[in-house]
Amino acid sequence: MQYLKDEIKDAIKQAALTEFMEKSYQDASMRVIAKSAGITVGNIYRYFTNKDALFNDIMQPVWQNVTKAIFDNYNQTLDLFPITEIITAIMEIYKRYDRELYILLFKSKGSQFDNVRNELILLIEERIRNEMLPVLAQENRIVEDEFIFHILANAIVEGLYLIIRECGNDFPRVEKLIGTMMTTLVKDLYQRL
Repeated sequence: MQYLKDEIKDAIKQAALTEFMEKSYQDASMRVIAKSAGITVGNIYRYFTNKDALFNDIMQPVWQNVTKAIFDNYNQTLDLFPITEIITAIMEIYKRYDRELYILLFKSKGSQFDNVRNELILLIEERIRNEMLPVLAQENRIVEDEFIFHILANAIVEGLYLIIRECGNDFPRVEKLIGTMMTTLVKDLYQRL
C-alpha cells in the first residue's frame, strides 16, 4: 500500500496554481499539472479525484477567508462602518492569497466558484443592509429604495475587481486604492442614506 505524501500534494497544488493562472479553471489540464508537479497523470488522481476536487481544495480556504472577513465583528466606529478594519482584513487575505484570489475572480469559469462575484455582491449587500437599517430605524429614518444596498455592494466588488486586475501584487497601490474606494463609497453612509 502506498501512502500519500504531503510534499507531492503541495507540488500538485503549486503546479495547479500556475496552470489555473495561465489558462483558467476551464482550460487547465490535469496532464500538464501532473507533468509540472513531476508525477504521472495516474498518480495525480490518487491525491485529487478530478480537476474540480483539486480546484476546490485550493480555492475553498480563500473563499472561507473572504466570507469570514465580510461577516467578522469589527469594532464599531463613529461612522458605523469600520472601513480601516475591513481594508486591513481584505489586505491580509490578498497578501496571503493574491494568486488564488485572482484566479477566483477572473479564472474560475466552469467551476463551482463560477458565480463568485455575484455571491460576493450579495454577501456585502447583506452586511451593509444589516448594519445600516437598525441604525436608521433608531433615528426613525427609512431607506426609500433598499436596492441602493445592492448598488453599493456591486460598486465595491467591481472596484475590487478592477483594482486587483490593474495592480496585481503591487500591495501598497492595492491598499491605497481600496482605502480610497471604500472611504468614497461608505464613509458616513448612514448619514447620506
